[in-house]
Amino acid sequence: MTIFLIVLSLISDISAALYAFSDAELFRRLLVFAMFHFIASISAAYAMFMLLPENMKKSQSPYLAVGFMFLMCMFLPVLGLIGLFMCVVVAMNLPKKRAEVMWVANPREELPSHPRDMMYTKFGTGALQDILLNAPDVERRVEAISSVSHLPRDQRISFYKLALRDPADDVRLMAYSQLDPIEQDITDNIKQLEDSFNENNSADIAYDIAQQFWEICYLGIADTVLVKHYLNNAKKWCQTAIEIDDRGNFELLLGRILLELGEIEPAEIALQKAKDAKMLDSQVNTYLAECAFRMHDYASVKSYLSSLYATEGSKLAQLREYWLNAK
Repeated sequence: MTIFLIVLSLISDISAALYAFSDAELFRRLLVFAMFHFIASISAAYAMFMLLPENMKKSQSPYLAVGFMFLMCMFLPVLGLIGLFMCVVVAMNLPKKRAEVMWVANPREELPSHPRDMMYTKFGTGALQDILLNAPDVERRVEAISSVSHLPRDQRISFYKLALRDPADDVRLMAYSQLDPIEQDITDNIKQLEDSFNENNSADIAYDIAQQFWEICYLGIADTVLVKHYLNNAKKWCQTAIEIDDRGNFELLLGRILLELGEIEPAEIALQKAKDAKMLDSQVNTYLAECAFRMHDYASVKSYLSSLYATEGSKLAQLREYWLNAK
């Protein structure tokens, strides 16, 4: 049946072409050409559909498939038939071979021991965090902690705090051994600054001491029991700096410390003084908004956040959008 249709389409198309160049009237030539070409097109379309693989014929509607091929053959004489046969029939029956191996094993890569080396590998801070959370091999997690130890201090603390919750003793001990020297360095620095302050009652030195105590709490180095002790020390030294020389950045730090201690009204007063001392809104208003929120002054929260600029997609931008759209 398929062969018969192919032969019929070829004969019809050849007849149409021969009659188109005959000496008959133009209208008659066009009519006979259209009739023979129509027969050739419908025969070729159905024959090519029959030549398609069985899975293709079942997945496609026969009317749509035959109709598409008929139109191609009808409006592209000869070229449509040849092109469809090569692109549809031959291509569908001789598909490209698929690779039998669907995955490729990669060798295990050792973690770099220096952040400069890490820049040239796929191991970044996100990969190290993923290893700490998901790697089943304890030695692998210990290696990750060892690599973290070479990162800047402000990036290390979160990894150490994460490792302190690890079920393996080796990982926790490694984290403790890396975390303790950081706290010790800060406390040694505080002792040196206190000695300098005793020799020279400088507001800058007192402010530096307050910042050091604040950093211990802010970075999460101190245990829960000692946090309030360090915060109170930071508050005392910051107030000492303000007594010597009242500056905007001193008041800002004092406001943040008081806010962390839960002393909301004194924190708001300190932050307002920082704002009056020409500190930028972007530096002060987020903390003033937190004070207003804790005092249930939601209108002020919206006012403070509306004055802030936030990059699109950031957490601050999402928070700002929420409060500005809140009724």
